[in-house]
Amino acid sequence: MVRGLMADLDEDLPALSFDGPGDYRLRIHARGRDTAIDLAPDDVTEWYLIQVWPTPPQQAAALRQTDSYGASVRAE
Repeated sequence: MVRGLMADLDEDLPALSFDGPGDYRLRIHARGRDTAIDLAPDDVTEWYLIQVWPTPPQQAAALRQTDSYGASVRAE
């Protein structure tokens, strides 16, 4: 299930389990994460793309991590 941090999504998200019960793999792309880390901006500064497909379970892997905020959080 994907949800907004404070239940503040403008629209409902589609069901991620579109192929029924089972195992799924997710690829999540994010951009704009370094724009307003500790602020509450009036405009949207972060964007996400979530891709989902049915597949057997696998270990999680970070394919590419280029934002400074994500790198600092992962290092802690």
